[in-house]
This record gives sequence, structure tokens and C-alpha cells, in this order.
Amino acid sequence: MPHIQINDVYKQLFADGRLRQDVRYFIVYGGRRSGKSHDVGQILDITAASEPGHFIPLIRKVGATVKDSIYSQHTGFFNRNNIRVDQNKTDKEIGLPNGSRFRGFGLDDEMKIRSLVGATKIEIDEANELSENEFDSLDAGLSPGNYNGQIFLLFNPIAQIPGSMHWLQRRFLQVPHELSKAVIFDTPTGKALVLRTWYKDNAFCPEASRKVLEGYKETNPEKYKLWALGEFTKMEGCVFTKWDIVSKVPDEMIHTDIGVGLDFGFSNDPSAAGRVWVREATREIWFKELVYKTDLFNDVLYSELKNAGVTEYEEVTADCARPDIIGDLYRLGLMGIKGVQKKANYKEDVATRLQGYTIHVIEGSTNMVREISTYAWARDKNGNQMPKLQDGDDHLLDCLIMKMHEHTGQVNILDVDWS
Repeated sequence: MPHIQINDVYKQLFADGRLRQDVRYFIVYGGRRSGKSHDVGQILDITAASEPGHFIPLIRKVGATVKDSIYSQHTGFFNRNNIRVDQNKTDKEIGLPNGSRFRGFGLDDEMKIRSLVGATKIEIDEANELSENEFDSLDAGLSPGNYNGQIFLLFNPIAQIPGSMHWLQRRFLQVPHELSKAVIFDTPTGKALVLRTWYKDNAFCPEASRKVLEGYKETNPEKYKLWALGEFTKMEGCVFTKWDIVSKVPDEMIHTDIGVGLDFGFSNDPSAAGRVWVREATREIWFKELVYKTDLFNDVLYSELKNAGVTEYEEVTADCARPDIIGDLYRLGLMGIKGVQKKANYKEDVATRLQGYTIHVIEGSTNMVREISTYAWARDKNGNQMPKLQDGDDHLLDCLIMKMHEHTGQVNILDVDWS
């Protein structure tokens, strides 16, 4: 067996030296950098390797997001530990010598979802993206004969919409539970285990990430509750309140996008890209996340953009602070790329104008949902809101702002009542 390192907090999922057998639903959620996806993934990998004949579907809301997230996490485990497995990247399948296997699925592919027959355990990443009906459909179909059927729901809390409660909260999180302490309780369809974790539970959390998360305690207490403590909370001073999640762009608009926004990153910050559609008659915007990854060299970034559907001559508006990267991408074949024409306070100006639109985020744009739900105005030392955006997790929003800066022109923030 491989040598693995599982944080102590996640060992609460074990009993008698193996994965607990008395629980059907494992709800593991919490703050960023808590290690939950990594450690729960390792637990399932070890379970599949030590017990023959498991079939473990790896589920995301949108199939296009599976390969670079939940599937690559599991292949990475077997590769790091030199465990011989068969990998089919096309079908996102992993086959173990003992007959156990994993396979990645998106709920947007009805034909492939029919292949869940025989599943023994189901791992759902970003479970908050699913509707309750989608979860119920997966749950009802899980009835293996050789093992106890179990479902793992992993997610980060999202900012609450006033007057509403996410179905995961209503269904599984009403039982009292403390940070880092698992609680097991009965539900009408089986026992559930709830575990909320945070970055201090992760012995491998980078020091730089710890400092960022701890800094929010002073600069943005609501974001600290959401991202550090892993609590569902209502964000104060959010820039955007008129937004939702939709399944697709309207058919009549699919070929009328205004182009792609591109924000550069590398190690700690991701490179991000998104496509934007605008319908001025109804003051609506549609946004689709295309790329969101760290550690992308310029040639790899170019390949990611091409694979995401960015064509040779279409208009790509990029961060003008990196003319070297813009030049490299142009030489590689991105002939429509150009730098955004910035001015002082241009982000605040455009964000203010965007408040007059309804922003529709396309399903699967997980990182955009997180960014837009927590994007807030900065506050002074007395807690008063200022006409300045709080810097931080806004890479895809930068993509949107760059495109809309070109599309809408300019507006002076000092002339707008943003209170």
C-alpha cells in the first residue's frame, strides 16, 4: 500500500481501520485550503485499491470541468504513488488491477449518467452546484449489492441570498455541529455524517494562504467567515446583487458574444479567461468561464485558450500590464489579442456601471460564482464603505470588467450614488 498523509480531522471518516460502514451520506464542507477534496479523495483511492470491485463515479455539474478537477486529482494520487492503473482520459476512467474503477461524469450528459448502474460510492465535487432533484436522482439509483452505497458531498459554502437557504443547508446542516468535529445523525433515507473543516485543520496549507485568510478577519469579517471558517454567511457591501446561474446562453445570442477577457497569473494567482455576451435592450450579461488555472507558461496558456474554443482572430482583451505575455500569445497564433486601455479607477467605474445589468453566470463557471458572490467594496478602519474595490479574488471578474470597459465606455464613479 502507498504511504499517504491524511490530516487527523478527516480520520473521523474511518471506523475499525476502514471507511465507516454505518453512514450513507458524508457531507464534508468548509473553508478554503482545508484539504477536504484532497484527503477525501485519498480515502476513496485507498478504499478502491484495498477492496476489489468498487465502481466510484466522480461527479460534477458540468462534464467539461471534470477532467481538470476531480479526475486529475485521483489520477495524480495513483501516479505519485507508482500504483499501476489503466487511465482512459477520453472517458475519464481509471481502472485498478483488483477490478475497482473510477469514472468522471457531468450531469449535463444524460447518456453517460445512465452508466452509473453498479456504482458502490459516489463522489460529488462542488456539490452546491447541484439541484436537490439532481442529488435525489443519484441517491435513488445507488443500491449496490456487494457494498453499502455511500455518497460524498464536498463543497465550499457560498454567500447566502437574503431570505433563502441552500438545499444542502436545509437538508443536512440543521443539526448542531462544531468546527472540525464530525457529527452523525439519522435522516429519513439513511445516516449522515457532517464535518466542517478549515485551513487550520490542514497541516499542509501554505503559509502564504494562511496569511491571506487570516487577514480577512480584519479587512472583511464576512469573507473571513465564508472562506476561512467555512460558514454560510450573508456578505455585506457586495458590489453585485443582480446575478444568477443559468444553464446556457439563449440560442439566438450564442454567436453574438463581444469576445474574451484574459487575466494573467502564474504561481499563486491563476490565469483566467471568460467569454462575454451582452444584450443591451434588456440590460443583461452572460458570462462563461473558459480558463482558471495556476502555473501556466505562455505556450500552455495558449493551448488552454484554444481548447476552450478561443479562435485565431477573435477579440481577446488582456491585462495591459503584461505586454510580454500578450506578445508571446500573439506570436503563438492569438492574432486578435490586445491590451485593455486602463485609466485611473477604471475597475471601480466599470463595476458601478455593471450594477445596472443582470449578470447571468453559465453553469460550470464555479470560480466565477465564488468571485461574484463575494466581490465587495472596501471599508475604512471604522467600517465605513469606500468607493474602492477590495483587492483579492477577482480574476474572472477582471475578465468581465476588461470586456465591459471596452463595451460601455466610461462612467465617473464620483457621479454615481453607490451607497
